[in-house]
Amino acid sequence: MVGRTLHGFFDEQFLRCLERLHLLAKRLAARAPVGARASRRLGDGLEFADHRDYAPGDDIRFLDWPYYARMEKLLLRLFHQHSEADVSILLDCSASMAPGGAGEKFDYARRAAAALAYVAMGGLERVWIFPFSNTLGEPLRTGRNRGQIVEVLEFLSTLRPSGRTALRACADRFVGALSGEARRPGPVLLLGDLLDCGDELSDSLSRLQLAGCDVTVLHVFSPHDADPRLAGPVLLRHAEQDAQLSIQATKDVLNAYRAAWKAFATTCEHACLARGATYVAAPTDAPLEQLILHAMRRAGVLGE
Repeated sequence: MVGRTLHGFFDEQFLRCLERLHLLAKRLAARAPVGARASRRLGDGLEFADHRDYAPGDDIRFLDWPYYARMEKLLLRLFHQHSEADVSILLDCSASMAPGGAGEKFDYARRAAAALAYVAMGGLERVWIFPFSNTLGEPLRTGRNRGQIVEVLEFLSTLRPSGRTALRACADRFVGALSGEARRPGPVLLLGDLLDCGDELSDSLSRLQLAGCDVTVLHVFSPHDADPRLAGPVLLRHAEQDAQLSIQATKDVLNAYRAAWKAFATTCEHACLARGATYVAAPTDAPLEQLILHAMRRAGVLGE
């Protein structure tokens, strides 16, 4: 694992969190029934999974002879067998992820992206991390080795939030990248605040669905987004556009805002469901470990 602190928001506490996630994920995967992405079966897969008792007709190539020499009992070695579809993480790096320079959402999203990648690599999945805003950035590709987490953390640390959200164009480029790399579509984990997406969210999810991707959307938002603590005259500035608005933050105005926010979140969830994607609310005050395990199970990477 990583024996040093990286870039502030990847501190020792976070690194310990990654280790706990890895261990919990392995236990969940070991208890999970056979699934579409990783299965326990005889074979020469990449990772030893477990033993089971030998039964007549089993392939004797996979007998654990050292164990037999010690215990005089025949056991078969089982291995994980993995598909060739990689896990893709699309990370929103638009300006709204850090409005006014406040990096709460962006840092939380980067931690979540790092944790998702670490759990996936710990399960011997390859991971691609694509930053996006007004365009799709150059990705980082990992191998099936969680030891590469340092590269992941360093890559995420270089990212800065800027520009507008152009989700549909980025989804098109991502699908094009799949074709260009001749990669099979696999789980896609989309992390973002979904602001300024509008109809592009539904269109983008449709594009990904038609390409055969299994999409899970982690809707990242701060408690202040859903329930702002404002009073009196306030000047609001649009994070991604050159626009501002003066308001009086009265009780009625704030109640109307909260209702609009709830409607917005519901619309995002319904858009995901309508396009076959999984919606996961990701408030920045949610415990990261709980969120990651939930998201990975919903994405089918750990099994149900």
